[in-house]
Amino acid sequence: MLEQAGSLFDNMEAMMYRIKKKVYKERMAEFKDKNKELLQEMIGFVEQSKDQKTAASQIAGNLADAVEARFAKRGKISGRSQMDINLFMIYYVFPAILMTKSECAVPLADAIRDEWRGRFRDSAQLDYTTFEEICSTFQEKFLGLF
Repeated sequence: MLEQAGSLFDNMEAMMYRIKKKVYKERMAEFKDKNKELLQEMIGFVEQSKDQKTAASQIAGNLADAVEARFAKRGKISGRSQMDINLFMIYYVFPAILMTKSECAVPLADAIRDEWRGRFRDSAQLDYTTFEEICSTFQEKFLGLF
């Protein structure tokens, strides 16, 4: 299950570079399109399960395993890499899950957040938000200058 989960983090550095509102919207659309099947697999697994909480925890564990396999060096992920991964999760992975509008999206996001907090250092305060909330935090142009 979720053999290609590490592919969620393809091109992570480029997608986090110089994020502005317009660029973020474009990159999110690209991210969702590229990972549509994987996101549907994650949501579908939880939706079809009799015990959705356990299924969401399994997905969260598999995603964390994929991150460790991809980013760990000598069994550990560096603090800088972990911070980059956390930001990517907040900006792209969590909002993309929530944008599926599935009734299982919030329980899945909760399970992933809880797995991250327990497994990765520097992730104790990790939380998620929606795409709309992130977009609303970008500054509008001030007098057309910025």
